[in-house]
Amino acid sequence: MIIPEATTTQERIRLDGCTLNCGIAGQGPPVLLLHGWPQTSHAWRKVVPLLAPSYRVIVPDLPGFGDSSHPAGGYDKKTVATILHGLIRLLGHEQIRLVGHDVGGQVAYAYAAQWPAEVSHLSLIECGIPGIMNESVANPLQGGSWHYAFNMLPDLPESLVTGRERAFLRYVLLRDKVGLFDPRAINDDDLDVYEAGLSQPGGLRSSFGYYRSLPQDALDNRAWTSAKLKVPTQVIGAAQAYGNGWLESVRGMAQQMDSVLIQRSGHYVPEEQPEALTEHLLRFFNTSSEVTPLSKSQTLL
Repeated sequence: MIIPEATTTQERIRLDGCTLNCGIAGQGPPVLLLHGWPQTSHAWRKVVPLLAPSYRVIVPDLPGFGDSSHPAGGYDKKTVATILHGLIRLLGHEQIRLVGHDVGGQVAYAYAAQWPAEVSHLSLIECGIPGIMNESVANPLQGGSWHYAFNMLPDLPESLVTGRERAFLRYVLLRDKVGLFDPRAINDDDLDVYEAGLSQPGGLRSSFGYYRSLPQDALDNRAWTSAKLKVPTQVIGAAQAYGNGWLESVRGMAQQMDSVLIQRSGHYVPEEQPEALTEHLLRFFNTSSEVTPLSKSQTLL
């Protein structure tokens, strides 16, 4: 796989109560990419050059991750989405295409639910929406992942993981059920970036804060789903991770739904299958943002 180069400028952008480390590349309509846990904006390194020829790609470290600041609180997705909305307005954009992976997808949904007229297209990659998704996803006794409960515990995760961030990352990224399908997709240099992010003062606390906020997120999301989301929505699953399970978990959430299953990828689709992912993002971005019933199931081999 040969990824073209893209000139990305890095900026530290001061907002109310938070400073964001933000990369910006390309020219054209704006696309906001939100990374997942336990990563940083580095997770989009293979996707940005593929989108930059057609779009202005905005790639922040989420609050509490990487080189963004680590506030004492406010990691519920409604609050994080509000911070990112401020970023987009400060950059001078009134409407965006919005893409989120994992917890970044949870933030993306909260953004679209609050400002639907300001999101032309919403793409959720391997992302469960608290309060909407099947709760068994967070229950290991029902086949769900252990990390939900562990990350929500107060204090103990920081105590156990501090000084062992790299071992923790390797375990998370290489999980048998939903870890990397191709372990070469995230190499030692990439692990250095993610380890540095978690090792910063407040890094672990902030990353676990995204999970400790899940009960509040569930309440907010249930309130928003009293009416279907009017923003055209794309749900992308990975065949070697949660597959079509994410689509089933959010079916009926939006009036217009496009579904994709990407083969030969674990949970970390932007790093494992960037070309396949970008192909589907571009296809979706080029569809009409007019709200009409849609249910496509696309599979890329």
